[in-house]
Amino acid sequence: MTDRPIVGITKPQKGDNLAYAAIALAVRLAGGEPETLTTGMSWREAPIDALIIGGGSDVFPPHYNQEAIEDAHYDRGRDEMEMYWARTARNTDLPTLAICRGAQVMNVAGGGTLHQELEGVFEDVDYPSTLPGHILYRKEIETTDDSLIRDILGKATVKVNSIHKQAIARIGKNLVITAREPNGVVQAIEDPSKTFYLGVQFHPEFLTYRGRFRRIFERLVAAAYEARTTSAQPQS
Repeated sequence: MTDRPIVGITKPQKGDNLAYAAIALAVRLAGGEPETLTTGMSWREAPIDALIIGGGSDVFPPHYNQEAIEDAHYDRGRDEMEMYWARTARNTDLPTLAICRGAQVMNVAGGGTLHQELEGVFEDVDYPSTLPGHILYRKEIETTDDSLIRDILGKATVKVNSIHKQAIARIGKNLVITAREPNGVVQAIEDPSKTFYLGVQFHPEFLTYRGRFRRIFERLVAAAYEARTTSAQPQS
């Protein structure tokens, strides 16, 4: 077994390779060992020390009592896998970071709901949908006092990227909203009773040229290492 904490990273069985590679690199730079979790493997038995629920396609709306959009792409198998891991991680206090779709999965797994469309719910949501816009566009978010995300980022207000078209609506049980945009769009959720259970709507894996965003992965890996070390200690 590697001395580096093993960080399971969820992804679809096909595609999303760029985002996965960026997350895996961020994990390696933080001192962790990335491990792929897909529906094409025995994912329930994966021996991991931490979890990252990655981005991707929309969560199947019936999971939060809404109608599916006609002709939309859904990955029902991935939903099952990630709902399982989101709940298992929370129940066992497994350090967990959820990104974009992952944050939405985290919320739905906790009994929350989503806005399938931002327009008509929030103002000023004309975010870019082109590749250059996804790379270059930045928007401001405000983090809350005494939150994990504020502690990691070290600032009340930061600028993040925008690669999403849905958002968290009703918050799940015992989760708290810890960052929003000025228009109200949720940008971070947490379970403050857990060691590290954080969901972010933005994509920190594409912002690792900034130290504050690398710290998200560093703190996740540090929490995993601490949990592994503590569990390895002999019981008195």
